[in-house]
Amino acid sequence: MSTLARFADPESDRLDGIVDLERYPIERPGSSEWCAVVADARVSIEADGCLSLPGFLDADALTDAHAEVASLAGKAVRREAWSSVYARTELEGDMAPDDPRRVEVRRCLGHVTRDQIAPDTVVARLYASPVFKAFVAGCLGLERVYEYADPLAGLIVTVVPDGGELSWHYDTNEFVVSLMTQQPDDGGLFEFCPDLRKPSDENIDELGRVLRGEADDLVHTRALRPGDLQIFRGRYSLHRVTPVRGEQERHVVCLGYADRPGVIGPVDRTRAVYGRVTEAHLLAEGRATTAAPDGLVL
Repeated sequence: MSTLARFADPESDRLDGIVDLERYPIERPGSSEWCAVVADARVSIEADGCLSLPGFLDADALTDAHAEVASLAGKAVRREAWSSVYARTELEGDMAPDDPRRVEVRRCLGHVTRDQIAPDTVVARLYASPVFKAFVAGCLGLERVYEYADPLAGLIVTVVPDGGELSWHYDTNEFVVSLMTQQPDDGGLFEFCPDLRKPSDENIDELGRVLRGEADDLVHTRALRPGDLQIFRGRYSLHRVTPVRGEQERHVVCLGYADRPGVIGPVDRTRAVYGRVTEAHLLAEGRATTAAPDGLVL
């Protein structure tokens, strides 16, 4: 295979060498094999908003992805910050002092953003694959998904070091696909509250209960392993990564898709999370930033 053919290509229908196609035969959308995998996936997502597919990556691809992401992790700027679950500083000033949406939680991790990830990496090729996007859409019961247009957040590597964590938050886009490439020595569990908020209902009372540590009955836990894929409705389900302990960092790649084209994150949230914005964010700032079509905070 030529070097050029291995670049991320939204017109390529080849996933051999990346996905374990014997276990997950997703390269033929609409086939009986594909429909069976997707049907099982929808059951899992409907149950709690989260789908975990162990061993999704081909063994060789996992080896390559682990090395590529470990190399990229050196570019991550580790930042410790405190913010609300929305990280929307421009909105929180109008809220009451005791509003749970103003409660600050700790983030201590690093990000490698999309503009830093080469198009010939395993994760970039998977992200752009139309076959993979068709599979994600099928699992979510959608006709199509679109790459998140945000030039920073569409494809990111999250690096959580010893003592780091990513506390409770919601995602801007409807769903995120996560791929673990390195498991930490200890901790780093994925915890979530399925569908804590719903369109036009922020469910502030239950949010407050979770943030006060009074809602163990709402919290689900998943322990991911390298090569595992997760599809998660992060816009509606509050979620976090518990503190990591040990020398080995937690490396996860987040592949962001949306149910409509052109989605770009708000300026204040982008700056709070990644420490910078791009011209694309500034140009998009003129659109409505207080609520999305579903009536929720972006």
